[in-house]
Amino acid sequence: MSGVEKGWGKINTPHEEKYMPESIFVGRDPELLKEMMGFYSYPEGKIYDVTANEKRMWKNLTQTNIIFSDVDRNMNPNIQCDFLNLPFKSNTGSIIIFDPPHLPEAAGSNKSLKPFVRRYGLDKTTSSDNISGIFKPFLIEAKRVLKQDGLIFVKLSDFVHNHKYQWILVDFVNAVRDIDGLTATDLRIKNDPSAGNLKSGKWVNSHHVRKSHCWWIIVRKGKCETKLPLKSLWG
Repeated sequence: MSGVEKGWGKINTPHEEKYMPESIFVGRDPELLKEMMGFYSYPEGKIYDVTANEKRMWKNLTQTNIIFSDVDRNMNPNIQCDFLNLPFKSNTGSIIIFDPPHLPEAAGSNKSLKPFVRRYGLDKTTSSDNISGIFKPFLIEAKRVLKQDGLIFVKLSDFVHNHKYQWILVDFVNAVRDIDGLTATDLRIKNDPSAGNLKSGKWVNSHHVRKSHCWWIIVRKGKCETKLPLKSLWG
């Protein structure tokens, strides 16, 4: 394929149209992450994965300028830190990857909270298994770290609590709107053919559809449009 190869983001020759990926992506995180980094423009700089965990979304992807951080030292991150208090210098990042906990459809009890304390460093400031309260503090810190026109790739999953859909996507976009200088620029819906269904073990019947999708939101430090050229991170 001449010009922009699908998923790689090569620069067009003059009379060719840029490849336009669809808003719905069928596949897994490494494939989508590779495509997004080829499609969206961003400045040169470090890439910070601030919720690296076991680095599953980087499977089979090789890049040298990624710094992996996580609150859990057992995940062997490059830097152990909380994503609400990043040790990185201001205006140094080109992309920040943020994959907060995907909470299950469970009651807001100590028992349901324990796995997230262990895996993600959350504490009892979470309200009824709802992590929306961390969005604005994280975005303020991410804005500080990013260069102008830098990007935040955010993976979110809506969940059900107390028989109500929580609309975590809405909470996150509203948090972005509350911060001057950040713009939610795009939305990808990832349909994973191997997705499970997070639900509480105490539920016998669920009256909500099986979730096989998650959201990837693209946030820019600056306006939606940028004059930065497209480039390929991978090739």
